[in-house]
Amino acid sequence: MKFLTATILSACLALMSTQLVRAAEPGGKPEKPDVVVTYAQPSGAFTPIWVAYEAGLFKKYGLNATLQLLTPQVSAQAVIAEEADFYTNGPDLINARLHGGQVKYFGGTIQQLVFQIWGAKEIKTIQDLKGKTVAASTPRAALDTATREALKKNGLVPDKDVQILYVQSVPAILSSILGGKTAAGTLSAPNTIKAKEAGLNLLVDIGKLNIPAFQVTYGATEKYLKNNPNTVYAFLKAIAEGVVLSRQEPAVAKKAIAKYVKIDDAPTIDGTYEAFAPYWAMSLAVRPEAIRGQFEYIDEKEFPKVKNADPKEFYDNSFVEALTKSGFLKNLGMK
Repeated sequence: MKFLTATILSACLALMSTQLVRAAEPGGKPEKPDVVVTYAQPSGAFTPIWVAYEAGLFKKYGLNATLQLLTPQVSAQAVIAEEADFYTNGPDLINARLHGGQVKYFGGTIQQLVFQIWGAKEIKTIQDLKGKTVAASTPRAALDTATREALKKNGLVPDKDVQILYVQSVPAILSSILGGKTAAGTLSAPNTIKAKEAGLNLLVDIGKLNIPAFQVTYGATEKYLKNNPNTVYAFLKAIAEGVVLSRQEPAVAKKAIAKYVKIDDAPTIDGTYEAFAPYWAMSLAVRPEAIRGQFEYIDEKEFPKVKNADPKEFYDNSFVEALTKSGFLKNLGMK
């Protein structure tokens, strides 16, 4: 009888413990279940988002998500105009906030620059670019930041020693090199793999420079964060599981890469996965040093407020901190 009583008591305590853990876990029914999630490029950097969608992780947490491909600047504008719910790109929300937009970052999966500069066949080293032109994408976007930082770290002054030509997409950057329009360009996988196959020369692997900056970060308006906390928690939970699943199950991630990047040959899919997998962070918290890094590339004439800007004004880590405190992220193997 004593044994039975002890067993029942033990079971009750275990149940109560489980209920307490669940009660402590932040986030309930999403206030806004239908959400639009933007992404900037058909680049493997965004794989955890694609995996979260394809594996049903958004639905698992009560979200009916729609993924929308938009350029970074258009994505920021769409979030501010309430035409999209979540921004998932680079530094454009910093520019938007400096212009008065009430937006903040609340998480991120790649907060360092993961790109490579590839040169035409006659360009053997980064120093050979002096007096020539390099292709990049949108001004002040992550790829532009990567280009400028890599040039500076190799003793070249952007816009003086090396001119930067802006084109609309990463595939267009590759085309500009192959077509002889530029001497080099900054690429991400799978276009880096295509560059190698075409006989171009790798000049700088920017990922190895460990430059803190925003490449894949998550943001929304302050109003949205205040009015839809459960929706934000649901989004972060899905993304967190998407990161872990992408790292632990390469086949799942590669299937998503094949679909969204629109590639079907195994070597390119494998190479794209391998290029980004090490950089999908196991911590979702916004890195203040990444924001400081972005400040360096903002034109003070256009954005005079950046001179006295405080990185703390640009992010809200309270959602990630609550998920960390509850044990949710730890249970997934994240920090």
